[in-house]
Amino acid sequence: MAVKTEKIKLNKFGLKKVVGVRMTMGQYDRMEELSIKLLEQEQYYLQHADEMTPLDGILSEKENKQAMCSFIQDAFSLTDDEMATIFDSVNPAQFNEAFDYVTSRMRGLTDAEYNLAVEKEKRRLAEENEDPKADSVESAD
Repeated sequence: MAVKTEKIKLNKFGLKKVVGVRMTMGQYDRMEELSIKLLEQEQYYLQHADEMTPLDGILSEKENKQAMCSFIQDAFSLTDDEMATIFDSVNPAQFNEAFDYVTSRMRGLTDAEYNLAVEKEKRRLAEENEDPKADSVESAD
């Protein structure tokens, strides 16, 4: 039985490249291990934010980015030059968005499903950030 190959666009990373990724159990396990590590780091940081120094936060973020970059380079067989292009093309927020995109695609989401999920999240955040409207009107008696 052949493993399905997902075609994933890397343009969100600043690369004009589409790669085929075979989502094997090993590949999936590596992706899940990284996801667990990132979530554990985030949870630890939230629980100990008052005890952590700014240096601790920066070092933690740097460690996470290095793990994400290593995963991306290995999963897509990117060269050091291609990784340098990524570093020179996107800012940290764009990198995180691109990472979310490729891992979602690797988990089986289609481009359309991913785009729909992003739009729903943007609408949810916009609604969350709206100023509450005054429901009651004061009378001028």
